[in-house]
Amino acid sequence: MEISLPDYKQNNRRQKVLIVDDDELVLESFEKVFKENSSALNVEKATDGKQALKMIADREYDIIITDLVMPEIDGIQLLKKAKQLQPEAEVILITAYSSYNSAVDAMYFGATDYISKPINAGELKARISRAVEKREALIEKNSKLLEMERLFYTVAHDFKATILSVKSFSEILSHDYRDRLDDEGQFLIDRIRSNLSVMESITEGLLEFSKIGKVNELWENIDASDVLKDIVDNFAPALKEKNITLTVENYLPSVYFYRRGLQRVFSNLIDNSIKYAKAGIVPCIKIGSTDTGPLTAEGLCQFFVEDNGIGIAAENRELIFELFHRENGSIHVQGYGIGLALVRKILATAHCEITVQSEQNEKTVFYFTLPLARQPEA
Repeated sequence: MEISLPDYKQNNRRQKVLIVDDDELVLESFEKVFKENSSALNVEKATDGKQALKMIADREYDIIITDLVMPEIDGIQLLKKAKQLQPEAEVILITAYSSYNSAVDAMYFGATDYISKPINAGELKARISRAVEKREALIEKNSKLLEMERLFYTVAHDFKATILSVKSFSEILSHDYRDRLDDEGQFLIDRIRSNLSVMESITEGLLEFSKIGKVNELWENIDASDVLKDIVDNFAPALKEKNITLTVENYLPSVYFYRRGLQRVFSNLIDNSIKYAKAGIVPCIKIGSTDTGPLTAEGLCQFFVEDNGIGIAAENRELIFELFHRENGSIHVQGYGIGLALVRKILATAHCEITVQSEQNEKTVFYFTLPLARQPEA
């Protein structure tokens, strides 16, 4: 097998590649190709899924190339576990024609690509090139996001100090000089203090957003029902004010997460449902979990938060998870477009996701996953 691979060495960093196959001849041929044609690739090999998982747990890889059909742990199982351990790694599956459909299905679980046996040199080159480009683009994107988060923290921190200073002066002005102001002057002082409170809330949200994933949290088994009971009690006044009925399913699974993160996820989703309740109907919010066998097999559970509010336009379903985005027509709704972005980032600390199903003026359902509670060690 002769192939001329391009120079994949970028940013003075060698791409780390792990090849997994129970056929030694396949491993040797892959290893030989990479070593002879690209000094920028650091290639390691594993002869089965168990060995591969140990290696993936111990060190980081840019690209993982694995056979689909292997004993004990097959390519799909390895893909799922690898993505849990290293979500950013690019995974390419090696498949025979008879297992083509399985390879296509694997794309749903996060595979970057697949290559069919017998291996074609040109095809191999294209697949590896594509994976490397995608990996480098992701690294660059994450680097920019990190820079942005640092900027958020710096700006928010400086803003907070300034806001507190101005707020103190406005309180002195309101307390000591209020009787010297006419009605318009008193109104302006009240508006200043109100706007300062808004700015303070935004900066607090940005500071919290920038800290997610950077502060050591205590991960533990948590009863989701207990956490929700306290949260619902805290929202009782707001629910009563808008005459909203909130129901929680009798059984919710316990999760392995950190308590503050779980509280923030549920609180922000409930708060979002309250804010966007629809006028003219009896508003209701429902919280529960879905029975998903495939997720349970991966050690995950899925929750949902459903409401019959104003809904979300199709073009905005992904945008709502971005910072400062607010649904069109919500100018009179209190909020700053930070809550759902916080939820997505909190869930990302557990390599979990949140999705939404909704139509404008129809019900909205948020689905999110979390790790199931861990069984005590024997």
